[in-house]
Amino acid sequence: MKEKYLYFAGIDGGGGGADASADAGCFPVSRFAGVSPITVTTTGIYFRSAMDNVDDSGGAGDLITVTHADTSASTGHRCKIIAKAIANACNASPHAGGFVEVVDADNNLYFGEIISIASDASFGITITKGHPSANAAAGGSGGGKSL
Repeated sequence: MKEKYLYFAGIDGGGGGADASADAGCFPVSRFAGVSPITVTTTGIYFRSAMDNVDDSGGAGDLITVTHADTSASTGHRCKIIAKAIANACNASPHAGGFVEVVDADNNLYFGEIISIASDASFGITITKGHPSANAAAGGSGGGKSL
């Protein structure tokens, strides 16, 4: 079966689009590990890292952190919207040609219901290669960049 890929890109503030490390990332669906709330205003989208030789037992991975409004007291945490969009994006191919733009803020493209939270004043993404919890244990910073 043909591999499916999820693409994420944020506005980097310089108007240059995906022109530097961690401005954008394309992740294979086969490495998708899950979605969960981090705080009331952030949600993590996790991938096992292609850069590290790790297994599923907690090694370093890649993390997309989505920053959004705190709606936990009214409509519920934004995690559900994000998780549903990611699940649908993972299952979108072959109709999507194996490449799904989940968040492409440079071009104002958002998959599924993510468009409904992209207008949050705080909306943004941070791409971290080798997520911080794994890198902190090794003395690293995680290498993320806010977009």
